[in-house]
Amino acid sequence: MSTEKSNPDPAKKKKRGPGRPKVESPHDATIQLRLSRKQLTELEKQAQRSKMTRSAVIRAALDGVQVLQAAPDEALLEERRQQYRQLVKLATNLNQLVVLARTMPVVELRARATIDQVQQVLAKIHQTLPGA
Repeated sequence: MSTEKSNPDPAKKKKRGPGRPKVESPHDATIQLRLSRKQLTELEKQAQRSKMTRSAVIRAALDGVQVLQAAPDEALLEERRQQYRQLVKLATNLNQLVVLARTMPVVELRARATIDQVQQVLAKIHQTLPGA
């Protein structure tokens, strides 16, 4: 019985280089960037929201990609739900006041107060929207 090992033809064998394969478009240039504390904080927040590195956020911004947050914050969602509920209640009250205002002019003051409340809630909602 022969214990000879079959050696593959060296011409057929692929030659692999050491290390990891090269990337298609490597990031081969390095820059130093000075930011204000406010800008750095905003960059870090954006990176955390989008679950990207700070460098990836900057690269995406340079490529014209709008960087969005990865997942909505549950506390923010609950706050918005409460604001919308409050807005619906105020809109209902306003509708009732408009109906009454057609019959009684005194109701106009109440209607104006309700409109002011609606505007305040809308301003809060606008402040919590991304990019506001």
